[in-house]
Amino acid sequence: MPDRLDTSVSCFVVKIWGGKEDIYQLLIEWKVCLDGLKYLGQQIHARNQNEVIFGLNDGYYGAPFEHKGYSNTQKNILLQVDQNCVRNSYDVFSLLRLHRAQCAIKQTQVTVQKIGKEIEEKLRLTSTSNELKKESECLQLKILVLRNELERQKKALGREVALLHKQQIALKDKGSAFSTEHLKLQLQKKSLNELRKECTAKRELFLKTNAQLTIRCRQLLSELSYIYPIDLNEHKDYFVCGVKLPNSEDFQAKDDGSIAVALGYTAHLVSMISFFLQVPLRYPIIHKGSRSTIKDNINDKLTEKEREFPLYPKGGEKLQFDYGVYLLNKNIAQLRYQHGLGTPDLRQTLPNLKNFMEHGLMVRCDRHHTSSAIPVPKRQSSIFGGADVGFSGGIP
Repeated sequence: MPDRLDTSVSCFVVKIWGGKEDIYQLLIEWKVCLDGLKYLGQQIHARNQNEVIFGLNDGYYGAPFEHKGYSNTQKNILLQVDQNCVRNSYDVFSLLRLHRAQCAIKQTQVTVQKIGKEIEEKLRLTSTSNELKKESECLQLKILVLRNELERQKKALGREVALLHKQQIALKDKGSAFSTEHLKLQLQKKSLNELRKECTAKRELFLKTNAQLTIRCRQLLSELSYIYPIDLNEHKDYFVCGVKLPNSEDFQAKDDGSIAVALGYTAHLVSMISFFLQVPLRYPIIHKGSRSTIKDNINDKLTEKEREFPLYPKGGEKLQFDYGVYLLNKNIAQLRYQHGLGTPDLRQTLPNLKNFMEHGLMVRCDRHHTSSAIPVPKRQSSIFGGADVGFSGGIP
């Protein structure tokens, strides 16, 4: 029972729940008044089934039980008392004195428990001292036993010395066998040297292949920047493949078509960069040209049907479109972070992407400054099958 529980109350509510497995329901809700309980005794004898019994300091109490066989007349007879025995109930001051007495009894009980704990602690300390004495006597006995054991071990040592001489003879025989095995080891070392040379050759081949893979990745990224060039005009407007894409806060309804096309180009460019760099995007892009979408698999508040957001203006669903553009900008920020670049403003889609390609990937993003060291294929022979993949039919 908690120490802060108020035990001076005279009424409380008892709730009993029942059920099977994980399904429970309220069976009994009973407001109990302690004055109305019946004293049952110091022990629990045979009682009725499903009867609620309370165990208090002075014994057990239960609800008054009515026998079904009694008639109404008998019940009334049981309630009749001698008028000479009738007494007035306690007044308020008497009840207050009783309440104070109950509080004093409770305080005394707490004090008794505290003193009991102190007595137990003293007994524990005394027990610890006795344990130390017992341990000391045990150690003295062990010393005596160890001395006897020392004498016995000295005798055994003499026998072990004799055995040592025999083992030394056997050791010489093993030494000759070791020499034979050593010769075999020398032969195996020669074989190991051959294997090391083979391993070195394979390692050099691996490094060479890895370098070629890095160069090829740079070539693919350069070709990608040629297919999807990002240009900046004199008005500080950014274009991808000649289609203007303003920052996310500057989208206007009249530019819905061009914005959808530009976002389709940008989404494909971002997904291909992540593919070449082998960096999985946090928010996967589903490329469908100017009807591309992006998924949010991280937010646990979304259902499976609500996780896909459009990257194109879609009627009155502007909020979903804005969130899709936000996820695309988050993907760009992820790629920038992988190469040690920060992203102060997520809303600048093309500026952030152009800066990432030029400073993170060291690739120029316009067709006028293509590196001469990296060959750029013609449009019709590109590995993507053309610069306008997914947009050849115009705006869907």
